[in-house]
Amino acid sequence: MIDKIERRVIPLIARLVEYWQNKLITYNHQEIKRQLKFCGRGVRFKREIRIDYPQNVSIGDKVYIGPNTILDGRGGITIGKNTTLGFNVVVLSANHDIKSNVLPYEHNVYIHKPVVIGENVWIAANVLIVPGVTIGDGAIIAAGTVVTGDVEPLAIVGNQPMRTIKYRDKEHYDRLAGKESEAVSMTSELVPSDKE
Repeated sequence: MIDKIERRVIPLIARLVEYWQNKLITYNHQEIKRQLKFCGRGVRFKREIRIDYPQNVSIGDKVYIGPNTILDGRGGITIGKNTTLGFNVVVLSANHDIKSNVLPYEHNVYIHKPVVIGENVWIAANVLIVPGVTIGDGAIIAAGTVVTGDVEPLAIVGNQPMRTIKYRDKEHYDRLAGKESEAVSMTSELVPSDKE
């Protein structure tokens, strides 16, 4: 008897949960659109997305933004009309200042640089766009690409395999790491140990 009830009730509960999850996602999308600096007509978000600092983000008409996309709008992001962002796309408009004199990086100073994505651009899955980049109209960005520089209009770009770009200044790093280890040892001296 209980098995019969479970077989009927559990699918019903699952459908109700899915229905309300979809309602909540739709509500969240409307709230995000309301907070944007500009939101064109026909903008579509797919499932969960995250837009930080939406007041600095402008999205043109008929833009599609895929699931799990993150737009970090601290430095400003502009996306032109008819552009598609695939799933897991990350657009950053702020980054840590690697020349800062503090560690760890949570307390670091950020550098803000706007990102501009043109019209009719196709950005495939798992793309990372770094601060300060401009992508020209009609460009296509291949899956898995890290976009570190401007992309010309109509260009098709990708960047595999990985390569070393450059190395950090060792003396600067050693100086910062030394400060950090001094701070840790000073903190551990101030905290009473369990053995005392």
